[in-house]
Amino acid sequence: MKLVSYGPMGRERPGVIADDDLILDVGRASKNRFTTIRALLDEGPDGLGMVANWLASPEDDWFVPRAGARLGPPLTNPTKIIGLGLNYKSHTDEQSVKIPKRPLLFSKSNTSLIGDGDPIWHPVDEENLDYEVELGVVIGTRCLRIDAEKWLDYVAGYTVVNDVSARDAQFQDRKWFRGKSPDSCCPLGPWIVTADEIENPHDLRLTSHLNGEKRQDATTADLMFDLPAIMAFVSRNVTLLPGDVIATGTPGGVGIFMDPVACMKVGDEIVVEVEQIGRLTNKVDKRDEIVASVYPHPLG
Repeated sequence: MKLVSYGPMGRERPGVIADDDLILDVGRASKNRFTTIRALLDEGPDGLGMVANWLASPEDDWFVPRAGARLGPPLTNPTKIIGLGLNYKSHTDEQSVKIPKRPLLFSKSNTSLIGDGDPIWHPVDEENLDYEVELGVVIGTRCLRIDAEKWLDYVAGYTVVNDVSARDAQFQDRKWFRGKSPDSCCPLGPWIVTADEIENPHDLRLTSHLNGEKRQDATTADLMFDLPAIMAFVSRNVTLLPGDVIATGTPGGVGIFMDPVACMKVGDEIVVEVEQIGRLTNKVDKRDEIVASVYPHPLG
């Protein structure tokens, strides 16, 4: 299944892609029991089982046309967005740094979320705005101290993350939160592909294209810390909740380490894609109005 949040920014409704033409509105099917995808995931396997039943025995008024429907970030109110730094050797090599001995974690604010097609607002007073294609793992079950051999029991599905990074702030601070968390700097989606549809998440190709030019091209087989290791490490002392997102790192080819530096500018289009999951396309724009982020979406 492909789980989505569709509709105007800040007023998205939970849904599932029914076919090329239709979205099943999970809110309508559940009689408004579920008003966000996170609320659906809170039900665990039972929630996804309900969706499967609705798809098998649908009612006409549960569907909306897919054409013209905006897809926001599929998770509009995660409690945590956790990123991994330096998890591909090609990325450590391009910046001449040592391979970390353990997963290197940072966080992105949930106010940084946007969906496919939404503008990335170029942060004020920042010059070097960079792209990073990543596989995102979506948590499906509340968990702590995961047994690495059972990691898949806690995964709802996978999504695409563009870990957009304001490099000036990141490098000035030597702490990554400010550089990773500007509004609109976490394009997510366009949907969550449930775990049962991905046979091997360690064999997925990742690419990024800036204005049509290929910048990154790797596979998740190149992850230095694989998904079982990541899940076990992150959950060692942190409780993970349904709807939390772990962005698993980016391969080499980012703009800041090119010679000359070739980061994103206003007017640029960045496309990031993970095989079998989906593609995110966003354009960089200037933020002319002071309007606060609409995320996180109200809990439901």
